[in-house]
Amino acid sequence: MRFASCLLVVAIGVTACGGAAVPHDKLSSAKAAMRAAEVAGAPNDPQGALRVKKAGEAIAHAEKLIKEDENERASYVLERAQVDAELALALAQELTMRGEAEEAQREVAKLKAEVAQ
Repeated sequence: MRFASCLLVVAIGVTACGGAAVPHDKLSSAKAAMRAAEVAGAPNDPQGALRVKKAGEAIAHAEKLIKEDENERASYVLERAQVDAELALALAQELTMRGEAEEAQREVAKLKAEVAQ
């Protein structure tokens, strides 16, 4: 019983001093979201380009924090990077959809003009 109590105290102490785990999954997700935004054309939109830049800066900052064993802070920074990258992706998708909608409107106008003749 005494051994178990000592083991419990040591385990709690290690957990308290050990800090948060390295957020590898968040780092990978943020990087993937940023790549998706870039591929979708976010750099072609001023707001999208800004969000991709912010995501990249946040990822670099998080990697520095991880090296300094500031894993909990890095986790929060990576969450922000993920959000910035996802916003950039959404802006790129909006830009693409607007272009497609404008093209469809031109096609409809063309067909209306042909029918009217």
